[in-house]
Amino acid sequence: MNIVLLIALLVALSVWCLFAALYRWVGRANELQQRLSSPAPIVAAEPQRTRKISDLINRQLVGTALAARVERQLAAANLNLTVVEYWMVQAGCTVLGLAIGWLVSGQWVGGLLLAFGGWIAPGIVLQQRRAKRARMFGEQLPDLLSMLVGSLRSGYGLMHACRLVQQEMPDPMATEFAQVIKETMLGYSTDEALDHLVERVDNEDLELVVAAIHIQNEVGGSLADVLATISETIRERIKFKGDIQAMTGQQRMTGWLLTALPFVIATGMMLLNPKYMMTLFEPGWILAIPIGAVVMVIIGNLAMRQMMKIEV
Repeated sequence: MNIVLLIALLVALSVWCLFAALYRWVGRANELQQRLSSPAPIVAAEPQRTRKISDLINRQLVGTALAARVERQLAAANLNLTVVEYWMVQAGCTVLGLAIGWLVSGQWVGGLLLAFGGWIAPGIVLQQRRAKRARMFGEQLPDLLSMLVGSLRSGYGLMHACRLVQQEMPDPMATEFAQVIKETMLGYSTDEALDHLVERVDNEDLELVVAAIHIQNEVGGSLADVLATISETIRERIKFKGDIQAMTGQQRMTGWLLTALPFVIATGMMLLNPKYMMTLFEPGWILAIPIGAVVMVIIGNLAMRQMMKIEV
């Protein structure tokens, strides 16, 4: 009875964490849209709001390396979540997986396997969202450069060209340059706002473009001609990288399938027949079998990724 009560409390805690994080995410997204849609910031005397626990924790975690890395990843994925809220979602998924695995299999190993899956699931979603957004940004970069070159050759300044990009380009390019314009309105210089853009997007081609803009601001010259040359180079590089991705796509998918297949089958067998699988985790030399299997799978995945890694 105590175990059932403990599991029920863990499930309730995980569900509460998930809904609390989602509620704050939706609330912050609505607030962000309202602030961006307003023509100018309105300065008014507002009553001091009560600080929430997550805000206080975020202030304490700002200086830590782990929190800074997670914050950069969330910004790159365009997720309106704080670091604490992301960790709340991760903890909720972990506890929920632990409770479900324990209830279904009746063994602690089954609960740990599903808890591990719940712990890595938010990270996988975050990485996929980051990769998709970065890929879309990279595909739109040549069009961005063409628009900038056309605007500069027409006699407009760089910030006017950025506003044109915000109005004409689709997401994520329009969203990122809207942030650049907003930062310049808040007092950042153009170079600082572009550096923040590079940090959020993490694109090597964009770093080259921003570096060219910095150099032109210092030494002078025709920025339009420099960007036109860079645009041609980036187009050829994107085409070459696309050919590489097409040639290695099957091998990369095979590597990830071979890596995930043993863990998926082991988790399924643990849930269906826990007594049979628990023989692998009995004390003694037999523990070398699952430990060795995990180590070999990880080494195999790293080896396949290194073999398919091609520097462009």
